[in-house]
Amino acid sequence: MGAHKPLLEPPSSTPRISYPFFRIGLASLLVACAIYLKTRLVETAGATKSRPDDATKLQRRLKEIDDSEQYVLIATADGWYPCLHHGRAVFYLKTGEVWKYGVTSKGQFGRYAAAFLVRNKVSYLIQYKGTYSECLKQEQIKLFNYPYLPENMIRPPALRLPRPPYNAVMR
Repeated sequence: MGAHKPLLEPPSSTPRISYPFFRIGLASLLVACAIYLKTRLVETAGATKSRPDDATKLQRRLKEIDDSEQYVLIATADGWYPCLHHGRAVFYLKTGEVWKYGVTSKGQFGRYAAAFLVRNKVSYLIQYKGTYSECLKQEQIKLFNYPYLPENMIRPPALRLPRPPYNAVMR
């Protein structure tokens, strides 16, 4: 009797993916990621290479470590000197007594300004030269032996110090 109406399929709620376009898109994405990662690796590898001035700085620093000094700061006049010990702000030293032991890889004027030495009435004397590690060992020997130095032992027991006045702590 009547005309047949064509049956229309309801539209699908999930879009159809054309597999050739999907594969091309996925391949393009993978290629883009690979290119990005390769350029990042090249940039990172280039960043680890040192510039000539960096190499010079490194060599200078390594030489400083090999050429260090263990030094002593000695009082140049009788008088009151700053003291870093707990409970003391100043301590009386006689000329020639130890104010501080230390180690440096920078030399006297790399470690202290001339004005500091003059203001504090001390002179800088090198006691040992060697690698930084050897100088630290020498400093520790000096610090551990300080209580038994004649200059410290002749003081009344209440005024004897466990370390020089300007050495705050034993390291």
